Amino acid sequence: MKTTICIMISILLLTLSTSLVEGLEIKLISPIGAVARSTIPGWGQFYTHDKLQGVIVFLSVGIIGGFGIYADAEYRDYYNKYRPAALNDSVQANFYFEKANDYYKLSRFLFYAAAGIWAYGAIDSYIDANIYNARIQASMIDVDSDRFNSLK
Repeated sequence: MKTTICIMISILLLTLSTSLVEGLEIKLISPIGAVARSTIPGWGQFYTHDKLQGVIVFLSVGIIGGFGIYADAEYRDYYNKYRPAALNDSVQANFYFEKANDYYKLSRFLFYAAAGIWAYGAIDSYIDANIYNARIQASMIDVDSDRFNSLK
């Protein structure tokens, strides 16, 4: 009877100590996983525990991309007004052409800016994952400062 109780207590303690050791396991972040998650702007930063920058990247791409879509819609509107005006030799044709050209340039600039911020977010999440991993691994190293100073 006593032996059975001792064995059960030993198994329970072994199970508890194993779960505690598993809780101390190092959780590293995959840099490639962070880049893969960056297909959605900002998700890579959230994965690397940089939530503020994730929100900034997500909102930047969304807002700039939204303005790009608006500028593209304006370009198409003025272009659709320009074609009939140009065919009829209207005085308004030059005005519509200039407006369409301006909105076209603006929309392309905004789309490229949004794509650049998106690419920046992917690259940044890769770098942040490596930095996070280095910090976690460095925090697990126990360096005796007195012993280190005696080596100098």
